[in-house]
Amino acid sequence: MTVMLDWRGTPIPHRAHVLFPRKWGRSAHSTEMVEGVVQSFSPTGRITVDVLRTSRPRETGGTGRTRYAVPAHSVTVVPDPARLRAGDPGDATPSPTPQMPAPAAPRELLTVDGTQYGPYPGQPTAASRSPYGTYLFTGETAQRIVEDLHRDNCGLTAAFEYDGTLTFTWDATYRDEPGAERVTPDAQGRYAIGGLWPWDNWPETGEATPQP
Repeated sequence: MTVMLDWRGTPIPHRAHVLFPRKWGRSAHSTEMVEGVVQSFSPTGRITVDVLRTSRPRETGGTGRTRYAVPAHSVTVVPDPARLRAGDPGDATPSPTPQMPAPAAPRELLTVDGTQYGPYPGQPTAASRSPYGTYLFTGETAQRIVEDLHRDNCGLTAAFEYDGTLTFTWDATYRDEPGAERVTPDAQGRYAIGGLWPWDNWPETGEATPQP
């Protein structure tokens, strides 16, 4: 069988750890990130993944379904956590510090997947890209994101506190269990936002202003 590749062109070996997005509701924001282990491959280009965990909390603490069949091109291969814990003598490169972009990392124009909101100029915090990656946004851009979020009426809202902290709050219509996430601006006043909805690149032919 031909070796299957993830969306970056990385080969997907048996028992590889992968991440992939999965929509579970009608809203554009109702998407969870799933982590699992590859168990088998099909001739049609799909892989069977045993689920380890998801980003959508559930009252039971479980992950719901324990196995999914997904297109190979929709996943991202990630290092095996066990290998990372044990250490790899052949690779002495230290892991990147979370939310610390490379010095020359250029800003990207982003939108929320499935919408016309944006464009939002954001600086990536990791070398690899994924729909649920975290980006750094200026306070002005973060304000625009909040305003567009409230237009979506998806059960997820956000508000700035007196000290500049940005708090995202969701109810059971957005995720199975209500919750909140606080984002504190860094020393440059930037907000690290990611993991709450899938990002997509703003189309090059798109207009430069948000759509109504």
